[in-house]
Amino acid sequence: MKRTTNNTLTNIASCTASTPIKDAALVVEGGGQRGIFTAGVLDSWLAQDFNPFALLIGTSAGAQNLSSYMTRQSGHAKRSIMTLSKHPEFFNMKRTLMGRNTVNLDWYFKKVGDPDYQLNMDCAQAQLKNRQLLFSATDINGLMPTFLEPNVDNWLTALKASSALPYLYKKGVAIGDGHYVDGGVALPIPIQEAYHRGAKKIIVIRTVPAHQNARSPWAHKLKSWVCSSQRCPRVLDIITGHENAYNDAIDFINSPPEDTQVIEIAPPQILSSRLLGSSDEALANDYKVGYEMGMKFLSSTQAHLFL
Repeated sequence: MKRTTNNTLTNIASCTASTPIKDAALVVEGGGQRGIFTAGVLDSWLAQDFNPFALLIGTSAGAQNLSSYMTRQSGHAKRSIMTLSKHPEFFNMKRTLMGRNTVNLDWYFKKVGDPDYQLNMDCAQAQLKNRQLLFSATDINGLMPTFLEPNVDNWLTALKASSALPYLYKKGVAIGDGHYVDGGVALPIPIQEAYHRGAKKIIVIRTVPAHQNARSPWAHKLKSWVCSSQRCPRVLDIITGHENAYNDAIDFINSPPEDTQVIEIAPPQILSSRLLGSSDEALANDYKVGYEMGMKFLSSTQAHLFL
């Protein structure tokens, strides 16, 4: 990936790396365009220079949001969602009927490599000197979770793998000898992975309200888009595995181990935006909600655990 210090269209905060808290982790759920809520939360934290995390793990849109957070480019994720993910070249259901990718990730990540949307890799490297950043993906063979560690050379490829919705991006993303799809298939909220890697203070940013735990919107939207008499058995297998992992993560959030503190940041009600196809008004509103929630957290007593 090219490096850039271009801040014409994106506000780049200071790239000086702070010292993180050793056992502090940030876990970020995906959710497609609902990730605009997460963009608001993280932009509010950038404005206050808040990043105490030694470990950061993101899934799909969560991985894309963490990229902008680690490059300290406030507004970058918001602009990518409101511009690139709304472009007709990115998402078009008619392409499914022609046997093409419904979601054109090839176009999307080519655009992300353009100067106007480019990530500041010099800043990312400075931040990662004393932190670990992971993107979750799912190995197509066996639908097992995989954690990709991005660097200057593989960052966009790792992001693409974490974001490749099965069936909507048909072939998955080749990395080495494997092919990978969206991390949300195997681990929609990889909080247990953070714990297994030593985190004892964990913040989870979600894109659905905390009380909405019965089912994952991601899985059922996928079913409505791609399920047919020929595909349903395989799709239902994916949904079953996904929702079991989803519910396991919710159980962990609600009842963490005694030595672990979990803080959940979630929208107070169902967001106006959708997985894909959201209006500008809905996206702008949900970004504002996220920004306000991020600022509210920083003023709370919970934030003191990370100061």
